[in-house]
Amino acid sequence: MSRRAFILGLVIVGLLVFSLYRAKYGAKDTAAELMSVEAQIEDARHEKATLETELSHMSRREWIEEYARNELGMAPPQPEQMAGERDLDALVGKPVDPVAEEEAREAAEEAPQ
Repeated sequence: MSRRAFILGLVIVGLLVFSLYRAKYGAKDTAAELMSVEAQIEDARHEKATLETELSHMSRREWIEEYARNELGMAPPQPEQMAGERDLDALVGKPVDPVAEEEAREAAEEAPQ
């Protein structure tokens, strides 16, 4: 009986040592993962600060106007480029009603020939 108790005690001690070993290295792995996540958070904060700086710079009216001129070829409108509501028919033509055109086309097709 004492021999069985001794062997059982050794098995229990072995299991405890193994469990302690696993817990210790599990804690190390968790600490390493935690450090990695904290580094990612710090990188994200830095990127956020950079993006906020870019946003504040690119939201300035002067930058938008400069970009529009240099990159898009845009410029403020000249007086001759502006038209009033009364001038639109002469510039772009009379408004077209697609429904009325379709009805006229259908009526022409139905008319006896």
